[in-house]
Amino acid sequence: MADTCRERISNWWEQDHQTGSNAGLLRDKYLRAFEVEKGKNDTKARSKLFDAMRQSLVQSESIYHAAYERRLITLPEPRAEGIFTTKGRMVIGLGSESVMETGITLQRTYGTPLIPGEALKGLASHYCDQVLGTNTNDQTKGFKKFKEGFPGGQYHKAIFGTTEDSGHIIFHDAWISPDTLVDSLQLDVMTPHHRYYYSDESGSTPPTDFDDPNPVTFLSVIGTFHIAVSCDVPGEEGQKWADLAFEMLSDALRDWGIGGKTNAGYGRLLKGDEISASRISQTNVSGEQVPSKVSKPQIQGPRYKKGMRIEVTREADPKAQRGRAYFKADDGFGGFVQSGDPPSLDIRQKTFLEIAGVMDEGYVFRVPGSRDKRDDRYRKKGKGGRK
Repeated sequence: MADTCRERISNWWEQDHQTGSNAGLLRDKYLRAFEVEKGKNDTKARSKLFDAMRQSLVQSESIYHAAYERRLITLPEPRAEGIFTTKGRMVIGLGSESVMETGITLQRTYGTPLIPGEALKGLASHYCDQVLGTNTNDQTKGFKKFKEGFPGGQYHKAIFGTTEDSGHIIFHDAWISPDTLVDSLQLDVMTPHHRYYYSDESGSTPPTDFDDPNPVTFLSVIGTFHIAVSCDVPGEEGQKWADLAFEMLSDALRDWGIGGKTNAGYGRLLKGDEISASRISQTNVSGEQVPSKVSKPQIQGPRYKKGMRIEVTREADPKAQRGRAYFKADDGFGGFVQSGDPPSLDIRQKTFLEIAGVMDEGYVFRVPGSRDKRDDRYRKKGKGGRK
């Protein structure tokens, strides 16, 4: 029975290994079996697995979008919530048990990137103990209320609880937003230079300049996440506690980061308003400092880049060109579909398209999965022909 299952899985990889719709299932159950020769590493199976996991997000996008919207309306009140964007890369669960030696935390049902609620709670708890309250004037009361190990740390106990009693704040799992799902898993690499030094438990192997670097590939995450905390105390009092916990969590995500490799800059997440401020706060060509606080930053041009898959709305053609479907992104810029058959939608209906080109006045779209006719010039060279 085991041999039959192994053979079926191997055939599935060979014939159609990019049709899976759950990246977690692909990683845990469909790693292709291959013969390993002594002293040689075969990286083909690992590369194919990563590619299949990334492609699976395209297949799961529609059903995940429905689940994401349903979840937003079922979160309990009172709560505080916001959209956070990764500043660079993030990797959650890198050290988790895996046959590939590098792990990543994925939502079990849909196989999508996820920040577990317990990870958010642990980060906020440590940040509260180490940072919050240190600037309080009343060091005998205010400071101790936020300290985990101090007698009288009432605020910390009320929010995060103790071993005898759970706290009153619920840190919910952070789901990735559907509009950044497809390209969220990114290929990454780390290169330990002293693997024998780190793996020698006896401590007898020293790190030297003669060690060979050992590149290790893994998957990291980029995108935006919906983060929410709620309180089990109803009414205005519970809302105040939820707001306090959400504020300290926001500061911790911005300053400390979450997950692995935070010392290397991984894991930082910024709220939407902080993202806008960081983009504006930069030095202009003349060397003058641009103000970091602006009430409404003005968009100078299209926000999205070529290759991104975004949600668009069917709009009336501004130039009234008959027979062409016009779509607009949420940044106010729009355009027409260049490749593929545009979806038949009524005005104000939404769909997802891929950006084929970006211009000053708007976008050129293509239907996801369609092939641009201009790519024909890259066909293989034939007899008497050209590439």
